[in-house]
Amino acid sequence: MKKVFFYVQHLWGVGHVYRATRIARGMARAGLEIHLVWGGTRIPGFDFSGINVHYLTPVRTSDASFSQLLHADGSIFTDEDKIERRDALLALYEHTSPDVLITEAFPFGRRQMRFELLPLLEKAKASSKPPLVAASIRDIMQEDRKDKRVRESSELVESYFDIILVHGDENLIQIGDTLQGVSEFETKIRYTGLVVPETNHAEVSEDFHCNVLVTVGGGAFGQKLTRTALEAMAFSTIYPDNWIVSAGSEVSEVDFEYLENKCPEGMKIVRFIPNLSSVMNHVDVSVSHAGYNTVGDILKSGCASVLYPYTGGRETEQLRRAGIMDRHKIAVMLDPDDLTPQSLANAIDKAAKQHKANRELVLQLDGANRTAEIIQDEIGRRLDGTC
Repeated sequence: MKKVFFYVQHLWGVGHVYRATRIARGMARAGLEIHLVWGGTRIPGFDFSGINVHYLTPVRTSDASFSQLLHADGSIFTDEDKIERRDALLALYEHTSPDVLITEAFPFGRRQMRFELLPLLEKAKASSKPPLVAASIRDIMQEDRKDKRVRESSELVESYFDIILVHGDENLIQIGDTLQGVSEFETKIRYTGLVVPETNHAEVSEDFHCNVLVTVGGGAFGQKLTRTALEAMAFSTIYPDNWIVSAGSEVSEVDFEYLENKCPEGMKIVRFIPNLSSVMNHVDVSVSHAGYNTVGDILKSGCASVLYPYTGGRETEQLRRAGIMDRHKIAVMLDPDDLTPQSLANAIDKAAKQHKANRELVLQLDGANRTAEIIQDEIGRRLDGTC
C-alpha cells in the first residue's frame, strides 16, 4: 500500500481544512495509506475514518495579517518552538517514509511555515527514494501578489514539486486567471474537479426543511447579512415565509439574542446547521457567502443560490467566485455594497426563477476521488519510468 504524507496547516480560517480532510478520505477510499499531519488547533467533529492523523504542536495566528505565530493559548511561538516543531515534523516524515508528499497551499500560501516546510522538502528531495511531491490548492487564489512572491513560488515549484493539484474545474475558471506565474509550471498543473461533500443519505429533521436558508460564518460581516434577512422576508414575493437564518457558531450571545428578539413570524433563528450539505437538499434557495466549501455544498445539492461574497481586507477570492457563478447563471451574486432588505429579497426571487431554467455548464464535482486517481496515475508513471 502506497503511503501519503499530507501536511495541512490552518492559521486563521478553517475552510481549507474541510477540503483537505475530504481529499484525505477520498485517497483512503482508493486504497492509499494516509498520514494527515495536522499543524493547527484541533477542531471537533471531523471524520478521520481510514486516516492516520498526526498532531504537531498547534500554531495559529492572531489575525488575517498572519504577522505573528502564536501557541493555542495566545503566547508567542518562539524560535525555539519552531526548531522543536521542525524536528518533530522531520522525524515523523522519516518514520513514515512516504511515497507521496502533499503540502496544502504551499508554496502559494503558508509562507509563515517555511521554517519547517523548506527543511521537509529538502529532506524529501535528498531521500534515497524521493517521493512524488504535490501541492494542493483551491481553484481561485489570492490575486495581485507581489512579483517577489510570485518568483519565489515559481522557484520552489521548479526545485521541489512534481505536480500542482488544482481543486477546481477548468470549465468554470482556469487557475492562471488568479495565480500569477503559472506559465512557468503549466505542465505540472492537474485539475481534480471541485471537492464537494460525499453523498450523505442521513435523514434531515423536518425542522430544517425550508424555502430560504441563510447561513453565515462568525463576525461582523456575517451579522450584517443575518440582520438584513430579518427584514428581507417581507419583501420576497415568492417566499414570504418559511425561512431559517443561521447566526453562526461564533456569534456572541448578545447578537444571537438580538436576532431572536427581532425574528418575524414565519422565520426561525438557529445558531448553526448540523450536516449542512444534507440540509441543502431540503432547501429551495440558499443565501450565503461564496467560500469554496459553501459553494461546494450548493453545487452538490442543486438548490438555487444567492451569494454575498466576503470582501474584507485584501480578499478577492469570494468576489471572483460569486461573479463567475452569476455569469454562468448557477447563482445570483448580491453586490457587497448593495445589501438592503429589498435587494436581498429581489436576489432570492431572481435565483428561484432562474433556477428553473436548464443549465448548460456541467461541472466535475468528484474532486476528492479524482485526486486519488491522479496520485495513483502519477505513481504508476514513475514505476513505469514514463516521467
